[in-house]
Amino acid sequence: TVTIRIISTRSTVLFVEHDLEEAKNLKLVLCAFEQLSGLKINFHKSELFLYGEAQSFPKEYSELFGCNVGSLPFRYLGIPMHHRNITNKDWFSVEERFQKKLSSWKSKLLSSGGRLVLMNSVLSSLPMFMFSFFEAPKGVLKKLDYYRSRFFWQCDEHKKKNTDWQSEIFLARLETLVLLTEDGIWQDLLRKKYLHSKAITQVSKQPGDSQFWVGLMHVKEQVLSFGSFKLQNGKQIRF
Repeated sequence: TVTIRIISTRSTVLFVEHDLEEAKNLKLVLCAFEQLSGLKINFHKSELFLYGEAQSFPKEYSELFGCNVGSLPFRYLGIPMHHRNITNKDWFSVEERFQKKLSSWKSKLLSSGGRLVLMNSVLSSLPMFMFSFFEAPKGVLKKLDYYRSRFFWQCDEHKKKNTDWQSEIFLARLETLVLLTEDGIWQDLLRKKYLHSKAITQVSKQPGDSQFWVGLMHVKEQVLSFGSFKLQNGKQIRF
């Protein structure tokens, strides 16, 4: 597989199978896109990521697209992209930004209402993309709760932890969109890969599943317990 991170007015990630002829066709499509849209793709800032057999052809792909071959992981919308599971180290940037935004000295300059608004704003924005795709490790959640409580309570021991709720809520929302209520190309690909001909109630996590899918399986029961199903045409009903 070949991954191409394209830089123009916004960052775009393209995935193609290892096939130089197919890659040439893709380059023609990208050039046609430039001509039709008037936008310019900055191939010098774009990067290639090669996997499997494609790793034997870095020069050919690099010369074709005019891109450098990058190294993993790279970040897309704040999410580290890698072929392996992300580790606690990959969450460090979120922790660091969280800590800086909720520095204890800032809390002394704000009322309790101001601290609450800032805290909730940071909680909703900084880790949102990570929470939406990956189940956060318990150690990371503990640190984020510590930064929140230190900011709001100034190290008061009577604090309420809820970043783990936030993580589960984002995953539950994504699971609803992916498996239960929405249709689209990427939803169909996930269903084909993990569900096959089964219903969501019939599957559970398996060895080798992606970290993303494991997170969805962990919140599946909560999602189903608060939902209801309509019969409709009966095509997906199993007894």
